[in-house]
Amino acid sequence: MGWSNTSRRQFLQTTGAAAATFTVAGCLGLGGGGGGDSTIQYLSDRGDSKDVIDDIISEFEDESDYEVEVTYTSKGTSTDAQLQKMKAAGNPPDVVFDTSADAYRYQRDGDAAPVNDTIEGSGLPDPVNVDGDSYFVPTMVEPLMGWYRNDLYDENPTTWETWQSEAQRISENEGLEGYVVQSGQTNNADTSMTQYLWQNDVNIYAGPSDDIEVTIDQGDNEQRAIETYQWVDQMSEYAPNGSGWEWGDAIGALQQENAAAIMSVGGLPVLTIQEARPDLVENLSPTAFPLPDGRSQDKWWAYMEGHVVWDGGDSTDGAKEFVKFFSESERFMDFVLSAPLFQFPPTEEGLNSDAVKDNEVIQQHQDAMDLVRDNWDAFTTVLATGDDGAPNIVAADAYGQQVFGQSTDQMVVGDLSPEETVSWVADELRALQE
Repeated sequence: MGWSNTSRRQFLQTTGAAAATFTVAGCLGLGGGGGGDSTIQYLSDRGDSKDVIDDIISEFEDESDYEVEVTYTSKGTSTDAQLQKMKAAGNPPDVVFDTSADAYRYQRDGDAAPVNDTIEGSGLPDPVNVDGDSYFVPTMVEPLMGWYRNDLYDENPTTWETWQSEAQRISENEGLEGYVVQSGQTNNADTSMTQYLWQNDVNIYAGPSDDIEVTIDQGDNEQRAIETYQWVDQMSEYAPNGSGWEWGDAIGALQQENAAAIMSVGGLPVLTIQEARPDLVENLSPTAFPLPDGRSQDKWWAYMEGHVVWDGGDSTDGAKEFVKFFSESERFMDFVLSAPLFQFPPTEEGLNSDAVKDNEVIQQHQDAMDLVRDNWDAFTTVLATGDDGAPNIVAADAYGQQVFGQSTDQMVVGDLSPEETVSWVADELRALQE
């Protein structure tokens, strides 16, 4: 499995942007901590898993000389803005829960500390390995996944051609659009367009980490990229206007029965829709992204998230101890399964563990779990797009600016031809290298 990763931000659109800070007291029950080397500042966007995280922290504090102060950002928002605030205030975090692409940026900028002791011998993936040092500790993976109405689609369409004909049939006869095409400067649009290109064996980049070349408009890649944009353009005829849509918008279209199929991430759609429309969940089936006839599933975008130790904090050594303890904690799988179907363990051993097999939510959606298991070896991330899966900072930066989501908008909304769109995106990617 060619693990690396990139940023996935704002899975759900929610209100409220302020960060809430929770201080987890040490074994004596004293709040606050004394700062300095004895207090570890931990920044995370996983407030939904607060109970489990707090338990792990309490166990760590009982066995160490450190206290941990956690800043949880609001649900659905990234840690980026809060990280900048903490840095500006002269109080950077010691540990950040983030993505491997962000970890690679931090390492590039001299802000990440090695975590070799945690990775070595752990069996965990090592996506951010630079000159023999590891800079990221994965805790979970989140693969892209589509969901479609099994009461409207006779079967999983699978191929580009069948998806197009079925989406057209549903749009013309069922009173809702057959598919959702996201476009614009959003994460959902960017991941989708990148995956569509991968489905048609488009090699967007080539070269080692220190000499990445943009190849989307070169040789056979150019024609395959044009074909891909042509198909997306055709599918947009059977879709609502998805310009600027994020994950929550597409899920809302499915929930409100405005669309019959969406491409999203893991089981997030069913977990979200279950709360308001449990009746509709029975009519939803998981799917991989559409493939051109004759192509195979070679690369499947899966986000990877976990811990980065910040090299500019006040308690770097303590932070290293904490991330190692976290990954080895007896509550680690409880943390991963605090959002089952959305978060998956970072190792195949964890995926096949009793904790996963016995999880009630997962048992209710074995078709989604089978899809993940059957395609585990295809999972990769946008960071691993240099030669032989080498980390690719151009790809990570392109995702950070949602270049591919913007390219879809240039075509679907801005009326560029597929040929012009490929030229546009190639120019944008090369501009990132300057």
